[in-house]
Amino acid sequence: MKTSVALLLTLALGAAAPVAGQVPPDSLPDGVTALMIRDGRMVFIGQGICSVCHGDQATGIENLGNDLTDDQWRHSDGSYEGILNTIVKGAWAESGTAMPHRNATTLDHQQLRAVAAYVWSLSRVKAMPGN
Repeated sequence: MKTSVALLLTLALGAAAPVAGQVPPDSLPDGVTALMIRDGRMVFIGQGICSVCHGDQATGIENLGNDLTDDQWRHSDGSYEGILNTIVKGAWAESGTAMPHRNATTLDHQQLRAVAAYVWSLSRVKAMPGN
């Protein structure tokens, strides 16, 4: 049985439980766990230094990093694998600053997958009714 994204994110991120009936029908991608999402947030704001360009809340910083909480994806299709691919390969900037590829960081494969899981979760939580 697949567990809902909202329930897993609630447990992983410590958010308030969603109101009954507001849980979206989609579930976590294969291989992604609530623990990965929690760990990914820690990497995002810590060692991964993602928050330097995308902000602590991942809402973006003008001329640096895109908003990762909406449903607009410039360098990916928004899937978990698409996001992971962008993190690993980097992204050219239409304006502002390009995102470096993974070799510019000291993150290992597990940390990269965790960050991708966290980023994947961001737009799904914001899209829930009441958020």
